[in-house]
Amino acid sequence: MDSLAELRWIRISVIIIAIAVIAYILKTLKVIFIPLVFAVFLLFLFAPLINYLKKHKVPMFLILLITFVIIALFLGVVILLIYAASNSLISGLPRYEDKFNSLLSTITIYIQNFANRWNISSENFSFNNITQILSSGFISLPQLLSNTMNTLVSVIQNIFLIIIFLIFLLLEIDKLPIRLKRVTTKFSKEQTLNIIQNIEKQIQNYLTIRTLINLSASFLCMLWMYIFGVDFILVCGILLFVLDFIPDLGSVLASAIPILIYLLQSGFSIELLFFSLLIVATQMLIGNLLEPKLQSVQLNLTPIMVLVSLIFWGWLWGIVGMLICVPLTSAINIILKQVAPDNVISALISSD
Repeated sequence: MDSLAELRWIRISVIIIAIAVIAYILKTLKVIFIPLVFAVFLLFLFAPLINYLKKHKVPMFLILLITFVIIALFLGVVILLIYAASNSLISGLPRYEDKFNSLLSTITIYIQNFANRWNISSENFSFNNITQILSSGFISLPQLLSNTMNTLVSVIQNIFLIIIFLIFLLLEIDKLPIRLKRVTTKFSKEQTLNIIQNIEKQIQNYLTIRTLINLSASFLCMLWMYIFGVDFILVCGILLFVLDFIPDLGSVLASAIPILIYLLQSGFSIELLFFSLLIVATQMLIGNLLEPKLQSVQLNLTPIMVLVSLIFWGWLWGIVGMLICVPLTSAINIILKQVAPDNVISALISSD
């Protein structure tokens, strides 16, 4: 009995060490693994088109050409949108930075007066230091927005590496069943192909529905911004679309950005209240009612696991990791279920 317990602890220790080593490798070599993951996602998204063309005996070089023409057109549109949004940021943000710092200073003074009124001790917490930090620009609205835009630009800059990975994946995809047949049994081959198909199905469903949902939410929020005359409509539309890919936290940030811009633009007013209610209601309606009905394939992740994966992948790969944490965790869950259906990790991850 002691030997069995000892073996179990040894196995747990090896798993913990392996996870730590894998996390270190993924973090150290993220410049390679991030484009590779995006290439795999693109392969899954284009899989229905590729399979359709193969059934109609279209040569592989034409399939590659059609795939990359679609990607090039999409990238061209994205680059034009980011260029237009960047120009509006450059021309309009300086005056908002002063308003932003002024607003934070006003809030700080209000908190200080509130603390003095209720005799709240502030010996270890200096409000003057906060004011100095805010006035120095340490907390900056332009920096917050530009960091998100820079993330989009960095992804586009890595597109060359993504395309190289995608070419090799497309060329090797037909050879995978043959190679599995050589090195595995019939059952292992079917199990491996089943894992890949399940991951492909879930990622296709998640990315397609998530993209449509985000587009709907961003267009509606842009419409409210246009009606209320809020600045930076295109910038907010892009940020809303991207941030909504981040589970839980993303919708909060996506709602806060246009509300904050309208607050800085017009100050506190009844129009700000109505605008805020419309933005929040749009996010809640689409995220909590429309999305669950459209998701035909559930990812089967518990809410706490979604939060843990958000923190883990965010620590590992930054904003990019936060954007793709849900499909990555779902893929890991599928692999664990197929390899060992009764394993503890999969039981903790899954919602079913």
